[in-house]
Amino acid sequence: MKKKGSGRRADRARTPVPPRPDRGAGARRHIAGAASAARAGAGVLLDRLPGTVRATRVGANGATSALQTLPDSTLRWLAAGSVGLGAGLFLAGAPRVIIAAGVAPALAMGAAALARPAVPVGQADVTPLKRPHRAVG
Repeated sequence: MKKKGSGRRADRARTPVPPRPDRGAGARRHIAGAASAARAGAGVLLDRLPGTVRATRVGANGATSALQTLPDSTLRWLAAGSVGLGAGLFLAGAPRVIIAAGVAPALAMGAAALARPAVPVGQADVTPLKRPHRAVG
């Protein structure tokens, strides 16, 4: 039979640790430094934001107008290839970000095709066939 203890622990002489006044000073300095760096970074970001938005808009408009000049069949083939690439990446188990990057061109081409100016049915860009003139006589 095992002997059970009384459940008491031996009293040890513990010396209380006096509170240190500078215990969190290092952490406070680190947090204050990080906050000031974040404020400075936010200021730089806000200064550059209008130019970045403007450049992005100009680039997107240029890409859209370049895609709008392509024939519908070419846009369809390119979009289908992009969707196929995304499907292949999905089946291969690629990360979602990579799959999205593979499918993104299809979205851009679809948006360009939808944003293309509509051509009225009677005014399609078709050249009429020329018939040779017959000499009457």
